[in-house]
Amino acid sequence: MKKITVLCVMICMVTLSVSAQLNIGGYTKSYWIPYRYTAYEDGETANTTAVQVPWGEPDISAGLNFDGWSEFGGIHLSIDIANGAGNVSAHPFSAKGSGWVWVKPFDFIPKMDTFTIYLGNPNNNKLAGKIGGSNFATYVLNNSYYIISQSDQRDFRMEKQNPEYNIFTRFNPYSWGNANAPTQNLWWPRIAAAALVTWEPVENLFIGFFVAPEMRDLVDWGNIGGVSWNNTTPINGDQLRDDDINQDYYDVKKTYRNIQIGAGYTFQGIGAARLQFIGVRNVVEAAFNLTALGDLIFDIGFKIPFEGTDSEDKVSYKKKRDFQASVAATYRNYDFRFTGRVDTAFAGSDSSGSVVKTRGLNMIVYLIPSYQLSVGTVGLDLGFEYEQKDNFNGWDEDAMQAGAGLWFQRNMGNATFKTGMITRLPLSWHGTKQPFDFFLPLMLEVGF
Repeated sequence: MKKITVLCVMICMVTLSVSAQLNIGGYTKSYWIPYRYTAYEDGETANTTAVQVPWGEPDISAGLNFDGWSEFGGIHLSIDIANGAGNVSAHPFSAKGSGWVWVKPFDFIPKMDTFTIYLGNPNNNKLAGKIGGSNFATYVLNNSYYIISQSDQRDFRMEKQNPEYNIFTRFNPYSWGNANAPTQNLWWPRIAAAALVTWEPVENLFIGFFVAPEMRDLVDWGNIGGVSWNNTTPINGDQLRDDDINQDYYDVKKTYRNIQIGAGYTFQGIGAARLQFIGVRNVVEAAFNLTALGDLIFDIGFKIPFEGTDSEDKVSYKKKRDFQASVAATYRNYDFRFTGRVDTAFAGSDSSGSVVKTRGLNMIVYLIPSYQLSVGTVGLDLGFEYEQKDNFNGWDEDAMQAGAGLWFQRNMGNATFKTGMITRLPLSWHGTKQPFDFFLPLMLEVGF
């Protein structure tokens, strides 16, 4: 009997290995700054060193993931710590788990073999911006948690670490963005679970639908055992009742008003057009990825916001986030490559009070020429950010920041090494002159 049982188990394992694919992977990434020189406006200087992730949290960023899939379904599970847990300082509770399950249930219906349902906390980059930036942007342009506006909030309006989303947002935008406050342009509420449906009914056409019925808004920061912790509250209406059956049901109108729905079509030899609506930000996005010019590729995106009309929603009622326009390009000529982008945000407004407040221009220009050597790649990061004075936060002067970085990167299979010499210029940002900074950062990343 035991032999028969063992034989059955072996047959099942062989069958599983034939019909499904399994992958277990992970990564670790951390930064060391052997030397940093800082010169302050009052003449004081500092010579420092640190082992840290770019924004100053003393922790390593790492993650583990597990994927299993077959022709008709699959699962994804992951655990991330440190920078994988966006908006959360590095501490014992900073680990973040996520995952999803997906199936293709209607393959027996013509044209429905690509119809896929994802449940959990899924994301999809099929339509997202195609041209990114640099992982040294944090140093070249100050992406610190400590850029504080006069409203005493981190007033992020565009994405620096994932600038491709300035062009076009991926499905499930909630896992990225530095902002916590609803007044900030990058703000996304937290979610515990979501649903995503994707479908390619004909060749080159992709359609996606995303809804997060458990979206939560950050209320304030609490303290548990001396550790900072974020307190949240539901934003999709009150639960039916606080019992096991009804605790996860929310008002259908409020939930589906915050949906994300989009589509993209690829014109062979020309490029790809994308269009989407994101209800949680009251915005329509459009983008076009031009590929017809050979080695020169463009990606252009626009975001058109509109005011919220629900008087019960204090976040969006009579408030409009920024218009955004972005253009990015890459050019490759043998071993030389050039990446450039211009991202702009402007004309966000708040008409809920007696005086209409309007945001001025926020613009980021980033240029990255690089050259491939036999032993690695050398490149240069040039970054500049400008924010026009306006009446939204009572700024009385224009703000600017700029930096440059010369770097060397070497990819060695599953390991990456990158180092550079980076300067940040002493310009005025929101009424405060930034110190002159000179960094020597090292980045190590290993994945498997």
